[in-house]
Amino acid sequence: MRLGIVRSALITLGLTLASAAPLFAQTSLSGVVSGRELCEQAVCGSAIFAAVFAGQIDGRPAVGLALGGIVHESPLPQIEGDCVAVLGGRWSISTLRRTLAGSVVDEDGPGEGDGTICYKGNLQFEVNLTLNIEQGGSGKAHLRVTLDHGPFPPTVKGVILQ
Repeated sequence: MRLGIVRSALITLGLTLASAAPLFAQTSLSGVVSGRELCEQAVCGSAIFAAVFAGQIDGRPAVGLALGGIVHESPLPQIEGDCVAVLGGRWSISTLRRTLAGSVVDEDGPGEGDGTICYKGNLQFEVNLTLNIEQGGSGKAHLRVTLDHGPFPPTVKGVILQ
């Protein structure tokens, strides 16, 4: 009788720990984004973007809406190769299954910039950010998009990688 109770307790403990393991793992996030700049920083106080996300979250296919807002040094660079710092921001990706959200990570400490916006020429900018996953998961992901100010309205296209 005692052996049966101990065995049952060990199996229950093992199953509980096995099912809890994903709660402690970092969230896997990768995919592509394509969208528009809804409002520039000079007008809204931050540059605001909306895009479609298609990729994977924790190894499962996901499609959803990506929203973000960033604050950057002004003005944007006009000479090819010049960059300005991104000072902070917030973002979210909402799918049918879940929502991930967080902030733009400050890699270098307060005031040192959280990413960059670099002028590529032809009214295009490369935006590189580290995204801190704070809601719906944990960990970090890297966003690299091309912001095209050519035809109105400005567009964004790029990738999220880990």
